[in-house]
Amino acid sequence: MPDLTRLLAPRSVAVVGATDREGSYANATLLNLARAGFAGDVVGVHPTRTSAAGFPCVPSLLDVGPVDAVVIATPAETVPAYVAQARERGCGGAVVYAAGFAESGRGDLQDELNAAAGDLAVIGPNGNGLVSVAARAPLWGDAVALPAAAGGIALVSESGNVGVIGMGHRGGLGLHTVISIGNAAVVDSAMAVEHLAQLQGVRAIALYLEADGDGTSWCRALAACSERDVRLVVLKVGRSSRGAAVGQAHTAAIVGDQTVFAAMMEEAGAVMVRQPLELLETARALAVGRRDPRGAGVLTCSGGDAAIAADLAADLGVGLADLSDATEQRLRELLPPAATVANPLDHTALVWADTEAIAALAETVGRDPGVGHLVYVQDEPPGLPAGSLAEWRATRLGGVVGGERAGHDTLVVATLPGQGAADAVEGLDNALRSLAALQGARSSQHRLLDMATAASVVGRENAPISEPEAKAMLARHGIPVPRGQVAVSANEAVDAALEVGFPVVLKAVVPGLLHKSDVGGVVVGVRTAEDVQREAGRLLAVHAGCGILVEEMVEPGLEVLVCARRDGVVPTLTIGLGGVWTEALSDVAVIPLPADIDRVRVAVESLRAVRLLRGDRGGTAYDVDGLCALASGVGDALLTQQCRLIEVNPCIVGATQSIAVDAIIA
Repeated sequence: MPDLTRLLAPRSVAVVGATDREGSYANATLLNLARAGFAGDVVGVHPTRTSAAGFPCVPSLLDVGPVDAVVIATPAETVPAYVAQARERGCGGAVVYAAGFAESGRGDLQDELNAAAGDLAVIGPNGNGLVSVAARAPLWGDAVALPAAAGGIALVSESGNVGVIGMGHRGGLGLHTVISIGNAAVVDSAMAVEHLAQLQGVRAIALYLEADGDGTSWCRALAACSERDVRLVVLKVGRSSRGAAVGQAHTAAIVGDQTVFAAMMEEAGAVMVRQPLELLETARALAVGRRDPRGAGVLTCSGGDAAIAADLAADLGVGLADLSDATEQRLRELLPPAATVANPLDHTALVWADTEAIAALAETVGRDPGVGHLVYVQDEPPGLPAGSLAEWRATRLGGVVGGERAGHDTLVVATLPGQGAADAVEGLDNALRSLAALQGARSSQHRLLDMATAASVVGRENAPISEPEAKAMLARHGIPVPRGQVAVSANEAVDAALEVGFPVVLKAVVPGLLHKSDVGGVVVGVRTAEDVQREAGRLLAVHAGCGILVEEMVEPGLEVLVCARRDGVVPTLTIGLGGVWTEALSDVAVIPLPADIDRVRVAVESLRAVRLLRGDRGGTAYDVDGLCALASGVGDALLTQQCRLIEVNPCIVGATQSIAVDAIIA
């Protein structure tokens, strides 16, 4: 894998195509470096110029030493040669702005670039570049102004404009590094994340993604984030068919199964969002907060905001703290009589102007033993002159946010656009979405590495095996299947039924026939030898040359779908109600493999149908333990056998057993 270390924190830069022409990528890059106060060496490369934008120029990149970063701002056809020269000179990496590669049908030129790079880290092509606020190095093709200091957020974008939005976001967002991935000819988003997670000062990474990428690379990157507790927020396009098509046209990205990709990200504790503002504001909140499983305390000046906060917390899975008796008593002493003590707390407009009273309320809620995070919802008063607004921020927010008073950091939230302090999180939903992640435990690095190993194995392309063969394979993995035998004549079917025990099920065994019930290939509830003789003869007549699978009739129960497959970025296990309910209710849980019984149990508990499985409200309690063991075994079988699909549909879950009554393996 290319090493991005020098490129992400450069101390020397060469700009190929250096010029004084306004509006050009090269000129913008040179001016950006000058404005940012980049302290390292900068040299331009141009065959005839001696200087550009105040920096010296040399005729060839071969005249330049092994600089940390080479910015290539020349036409697409020239790029591979310059990349090869950068590699030859021992440079740390390159940034390529030019379009005209795979996204426009020139996959051959992109392949040429990739071959020229070898192990050289290359960002692009067809991107806006790279910005390191920490190194004061804006290697960016448009004019940018860096904030005075680096924050804790890294932004990786497969859209140049989303990167631009991040750079221009109010208050500077608290950015540390921005990477516009472009076509990802060499460095893809997963590689970038793995390196960013190891940078000093990066606390959260915001990702705008179009391509799925490689599952093994992603899982290793996610493991690197877990190791250093770097939080992730992800905006992945391609949920709709049109979104997938636009994403593919944009950067030649292959957009795959969004459910599988989201399952992989959520296993790492990533927050999935749908819009750029959510992406940036959630990242802002994730970078500020620390992990704490205790509930949140919410302080507002509005009963409406308090009610909205309570509803959003329920929707987003955020725990709200139950305040102690001592805290509630202290709040009654501080609040006006009209106020109601609750969490979320509406301190009412009666104390809105009393900064010290609000600070005392925040301190009281924040120091409650059940409160892990304090959320202060406060829009700034409109129309204040700049001086008065600065004073208001200093007194109001200084009193509330001070960590020494509340006992921990406070998340300040503005509900209206542009009505909050520069470091306030815009949108109560964005703030609470981040708290849902911060209240959870850090993801397991070991589990993510196990997922990487599972993703690295490509399943064999096999034709589906017969149902008897499939069930024999499941049985070898300890998965319960019905007792059964294969017969090739009606008489053999009778003998098999007598041995298995009535009632029985008869199934036609026909090569390539997967959905036997659709063509009358299944007979259930056969109770006598005469009936077996008749029905087996009919099946043999209709399906010439078939065999007959004679199985015990499993007692009724809930039909559940259990499916392990390798058709996404990582192998997954899907569990949900089976039969007609699978598509009708869309109540399924998707988890990456491997998945032990405990992990499967968590997935089952997330289903709406879990209340049915548990027998809530006086219903029958089903064999949840057996279902979890069976599903985990199906996942293990997929990984062990290196096949691409094992589908058990249905698995019959009864009161005392769970059994695979039909199976497809391919």
